[in-house]
Amino acid sequence: MQPIFQIRHPALMFPSMVRAQASIMDDTSTLHPILYSTLTLRHSRAIFDWYLKNASSERKPRVIDADDIMNNPAAVRQLCFQTGLDPEAVQYEWDEVHEKDPIMARFKSTINASKGIIKGMDARSLDIEAEKTKWTAEWGEEEAGNLERYVKDAMPDYNYLLSHRTRGE
Repeated sequence: MQPIFQIRHPALMFPSMVRAQASIMDDTSTLHPILYSTLTLRHSRAIFDWYLKNASSERKPRVIDADDIMNNPAAVRQLCFQTGLDPEAVQYEWDEVHEKDPIMARFKSTINASKGIIKGMDARSLDIEAEKTKWTAEWGEEEAGNLERYVKDAMPDYNYLLSHRTRGE
């Protein structure tokens, strides 16, 4: 087994998680213990560090950023080579999928409704203040403020994991 951590900028990941949870939970407050516990990257970082410390060099943990999956096929190929996976088996296009499980259908709604990698959903030109304005319109001032705080709190962990990502060089 070789662990692979897929990461995404918290300002894109956290609101997506709140939206997905809203379809299966009555209380979608960002202060709800179930939701609150997912709006962090500290657990991912702790597990990554554990693997980094305890895994053999052949089984060292790998990190791939969602932006690289969307925009850098060389990074995906490199990850395949690092982990012994076949880079020719990677799919960048697929048929739409209809998920029967309603919970999984919600969490996979974007990918299942797509026919390939959707460009333009990356963090390259992300503006947290502009995102917060969207969050405020969607959930109100208090929830938007909570999300902003969670994103800012998660940035050191995200940047740390990002510094270990496979780059495709």
